[in-house]
Amino acid sequence: MISGPSSEGGDADRTSMPVERSGSADAAAHESGATPHIGLDALPQMVWSARADGYNDYHNKRWHDFTGIAVDSGRGDEWIDLVHPDDRETVLAIWKDALEAGSDCKIEHRLLHRSGEYRWVLGLASPVCDAEGQVERWVGTYTDIHVWKQAEQALADSEQRYRALVKAMTEMVWRAAPDGSIQRGWGWEEFSGQVPEEYEGHGWLQAVHMEDRGPLMQIWSEALASGRSIEAEFRVLHKNGEYRWVLSRAVPLTNADGSVREWVGTITDIHDRRQAQDALKTSEERLRLAMQAGRMIAWEHDLETNYITRSANSRELLGVDSGPLPEFFERVPLEDQIARGRFIDRIHATGSDTMEFRYRLENGKTLWLASRGESAGPNRVVGVTFDITDRKAAEEEVWRAANHDALTGLPNRVLFQRCLEQALKDAKGNGGSVSLLMIDLDDFKDVNDTLGHDAGDMLLKETAARLTKMMREQDTVVRLGGDEFAVLLVEPSKVNHAVGLGESIIKKLRQPFLYAGRTLMSRASIGVATFPDHDAEPAELLKDADIALYRAKAEGRGRVVTYSPEMRQVTEQRLALGRDVREAISRNEFVPFYQPKICLATGRIVGLEALARWQHPNKGILTPATFGAVFDDPELAPLLGKRLIGRMASDMRRWLDGGYDFGRVAFNLSSMEFNQPNLADDVLRILNLVKVPAKHLEIEVTERVLLDGQFGLVAETLEQFHWQGVQIALDDFGTGYASLTHLKHFPVDHIKIDHSFIADLEQDEDDAAIVAAVIGLGHSLGLHVTAEGVETEGQVQRLRRMGCHSAQGYFYAKPMNASDITALLEARAEKR
Repeated sequence: MISGPSSEGGDADRTSMPVERSGSADAAAHESGATPHIGLDALPQMVWSARADGYNDYHNKRWHDFTGIAVDSGRGDEWIDLVHPDDRETVLAIWKDALEAGSDCKIEHRLLHRSGEYRWVLGLASPVCDAEGQVERWVGTYTDIHVWKQAEQALADSEQRYRALVKAMTEMVWRAAPDGSIQRGWGWEEFSGQVPEEYEGHGWLQAVHMEDRGPLMQIWSEALASGRSIEAEFRVLHKNGEYRWVLSRAVPLTNADGSVREWVGTITDIHDRRQAQDALKTSEERLRLAMQAGRMIAWEHDLETNYITRSANSRELLGVDSGPLPEFFERVPLEDQIARGRFIDRIHATGSDTMEFRYRLENGKTLWLASRGESAGPNRVVGVTFDITDRKAAEEEVWRAANHDALTGLPNRVLFQRCLEQALKDAKGNGGSVSLLMIDLDDFKDVNDTLGHDAGDMLLKETAARLTKMMREQDTVVRLGGDEFAVLLVEPSKVNHAVGLGESIIKKLRQPFLYAGRTLMSRASIGVATFPDHDAEPAELLKDADIALYRAKAEGRGRVVTYSPEMRQVTEQRLALGRDVREAISRNEFVPFYQPKICLATGRIVGLEALARWQHPNKGILTPATFGAVFDDPELAPLLGKRLIGRMASDMRRWLDGGYDFGRVAFNLSSMEFNQPNLADDVLRILNLVKVPAKHLEIEVTERVLLDGQFGLVAETLEQFHWQGVQIALDDFGTGYASLTHLKHFPVDHIKIDHSFIADLEQDEDDAAIVAAVIGLGHSLGLHVTAEGVETEGQVQRLRRMGCHSAQGYFYAKPMNASDITALLEARAEKR
């Protein structure tokens, strides 16, 4: 290299490279103008030489071979043209500085090779000085370092790429000594905030979560001992103050003998992934628990192979694992297998469907299962199956509660209606027959009232049990409510068979049974209706049986009555009468008429009997012979009774205000009225409203009321009346079978001899004997005795001699309205 002016007129900016010389030989050569080159051509380096001013005057053969320049060429500053254009400025500057300083220089640059490419060379130049230290010449060498330079560049590029890769990587990189102590880390400082002085060695452990240090060091120690690669997940304190999950991998670099030279590894932030995994795991665990709690399995059905893949809990729930569908069907009833085929068809058609089916476990227990499936492709269905056995049991219980009587377990009215409809439908279709028996227990109310509801419940249960035992498998026994039962008979049931069964039922129910040490028995009335003999529609056939039952009870109970069309006509007339009576009550057309009771000893009026009359706008005055059926109506009887008592109380108040002595007014209460729990309070309240003392009222009770009514409630009501001063009269005495018993159980003050015994009193000595006995009984018990239906003087005289207290009948007066009674009372008062 040469920098400086040429001594031979060369360009001052041109340079040449000298060849190093020394000693007197060099000087002699210079003076003679010859350049010694013996042995220089054999050197591996390119050698050059230049004068003190930098003029290049020599290159050895190796230089010419390298550059391809002809011998004796390249002198002066020609060599600079062979330097790479990008390197020329730098090379000239360094060479110029060396010339000026007279010092050695060294430089790497690219030199044009004979192949046409630029190759890297290392150029060295040194000055040759005289004894006084003046530069006499420059000598130097070029060494071909192209391969080394390329390797160096490749290494630099590789290092650069490595650093860029490390920088671009999300992982942190580290190196550790064979003993595991960290030597260097890349990215750790940015992640954890630890500077090298803190994390080198084993300081990095301070950033690891306390709970993870022990397990991590155990893994790391085992790796150090075995020299094997490892990976571990643990939490590291991030510089933001939170612990984050990381994954660290360590790989050993070994020597030729297999010993570990060093460890290299990476650390990856997996916090988000770990959280997602934990969330997924939690979700999967929740799903597993939910499926376990819900007794649910998931499945996938391959329709091509007919193979079903099931979730792991299917073994626990169903006792099966994944497998072919036929294996599963071995435990499914045939009808449910058929339904499963339709289930798949509906999924193909609509995309999804649900079905319920039964499944038999290995232990013999049957489960109810529900499957929900959805199409997941042309040949794939996915879904879930869950246990609905408890739900089915609950539904069964709800259905049973809704369709069965809670006390007896028999079907109730709701289920009976469906059974009746189905039985008639089948009978119409196959020409069969249906018989319906409506059963009412005649004395159930007495059992309830005298022995309590527990005894009544036991009677109902016993009745249900006896009826059930008497029926065939195809027949149905139901409890309609209260003390009403029904029996539904199907083919080959005819009227005669139904009636015969009814008679057997009555006999069976009369058989006594023990309850709480007491003997119970019951009587029953039964109404029978059949198809096709009677009606064909459920509602009508039921009405027919009801009508027949009503007739059985009206005819004296304890019997079987078969329906006839005439009965319906009577019933319809009764219903029509009820409608007319209801309207008449609203128009105040019902009034009391009064018939006097006369003292046989004095001839004075000692009381009045109030009798209901209907002042019909078209038919005139009507007696109970026309409308008496309404007193059997549970709604109309109490309503009509209250209206009549109100009119009676007003009449009594007017008579009291007029100063008339009318004794007591007797009023007959029906069994329907006694079914009202507040009857006594209601009647006495009406009297109090008009200020009529209770001593002016008498309640007449027929034996029918005592037999039909609720025994306990009737007794309680009569006691209330009695204690308030109301007199109790037993009407129609002697016509019932239990008259004497009633005198014992009820607070009776007054007995009235039925007119049937008075009518033939003068001609029939038997009637006379009965009347005399009743009068004697009344005297013995201290009861007032009245004869009803007295129509002749002879009857009056005979009764007076027998000691009868009073009498009433047409002989004295017919029933009359209140104004006529007022006139009668006034006339009787004037006579006195």
